[in-house]
Amino acid sequence: MSHVMISGGTRGIGAAITKKFLFNGYDVTCLYSSNKADSDNLASELSDYSSHLNMVCCNVSDPAAVSSTVIDSVSKFGTVDVLVSNAGISKVGLADTFSFEDYHKIMDINFGGFFNLTHDIVPSMISKKGGSIIAISSMWGQTGASCEALYSATKGAIDSYVKALAKELGPSEIRVNAVSPGVVQTNMLNCFSEEDLNSLAEETPLGRIGNPEDIANMVYFLTTDEGSFVTGQIIGVNGGFLI
Repeated sequence: MSHVMISGGTRGIGAAITKKFLFNGYDVTCLYSSNKADSDNLASELSDYSSHLNMVCCNVSDPAAVSSTVIDSVSKFGTVDVLVSNAGISKVGLADTFSFEDYHKIMDINFGGFFNLTHDIVPSMISKKGGSIIAISSMWGQTGASCEALYSATKGAIDSYVKALAKELGPSEIRVNAVSPGVVQTNMLNCFSEEDLNSLAEETPLGRIGNPEDIANMVYFLTTDEGSFVTGQIIGVNGGFLI
């Protein structure tokens, strides 16, 4: 049985990805940060799959915590075949109001978490000559978002790292891609009014806001045989918002 590790895997897009892989026969290591309530709720919902689900509290911005988590998860389910780096945070505000602490926190979790996870998981993928790595990016990493400059910058860094890793790891038969969501109904939209959300839906050519399952479906596709010739791509799942 294959083993997938998913960071930020207990709510929103992450929870949808966790379910997608569990329902398709994977062993899943699901990382969360500090919200144990989300973890407990998801574990209860997925109780029928408990023998294939390992929920771990892990601060992905902490290299030591990531190393320990990877070692423990490998001892439980074997080496990681698929890595999905989804953990991320955002902060809305004008660029000149962000502090140095804001910069460090957002960068260390969004990009640093991706770096730490790949740092500890890639060696085993190279050894077995195979694996799939998917980062959850954002369309704002491609085009930039006013009042989310730091968030946009971290997602741009992820996109560049994905392309570089794909070139570096391709000879080892490891595929590296990013899925770049558009406007998706998650907690990150809680700061928007209903009027704002309706406007965003109207700006989307398909006429709706995305849901987490839209993203999970693309992530899963990239790990299948049907996606076996796809690497180094930043794949927009945005309903046509960014064309």
